[in-house]
Amino acid sequence: MVRVLDKEYGGKIHVRIYEAGKDTEYVKKYGAVTKSMLVINEKKAVTKLTKPAVRKAFEEALKL
Repeated sequence: MVRVLDKEYGGKIHVRIYEAGKDTEYVKKYGAVTKSMLVINEKKAVTKLTKPAVRKAFEEALKL
């Protein structure tokens, strides 16, 4: 889903998915979390990974 949105927005947004328990480099910047999260443009962290929530976060990132 995220890859499709990434292609749809044509590289205007930098996306990184951090998996809880697997990736640890996010801890310094975003703190410890127990769920996976999506980080958009190194500014907005999304922990509710539903299609509507992710699409809304992408649209908000484009407005900034």
